[in-house]
Amino acid sequence: MEQLSFNQNLAYANAAANPSQAIGNVTEIILPEGQVENFQLLLPMLTQLNQEKRWLAWIDPPQSLVSKWQKMRGIVAGELLVLRSTPEHPAGELAERALSAGTCHAVIMWTRKLGRKSLAALEQASAQGNSHGVVLRQR
Repeated sequence: MEQLSFNQNLAYANAAANPSQAIGNVTEIILPEGQVENFQLLLPMLTQLNQEKRWLAWIDPPQSLVSKWQKMRGIVAGELLVLRSTPEHPAGELAERALSAGTCHAVIMWTRKLGRKSLAALEQASAQGNSHGVVLRQR
């Protein structure tokens, strides 16, 4: 099992040393059904990701999680960007745009499924924007 650290990001270090070989940084977490709102599981990761002065973008989060996070962590409204997908703007597209823009230090997307092609597109967008992507999906 690979251990991930949000403090030391080797993908970004490698990208800074050689920008032509930037590597995307996308983490996929697969949760059992009913655990997608597991606040205790997400809290350490979300707290760490919220340390930078760029936006923290959430795409299609459970509403109850947004409310809990804002109450418990006291996030300033200007630091958290909550985006909701629509048929015209699917979650994957929103995540790619947020990752590649460079204005978000992290983009967290809640989804039910994600294909290899979509994951590759997210990794490319992550490298372009020097952002971290997290995909939370149910089994």
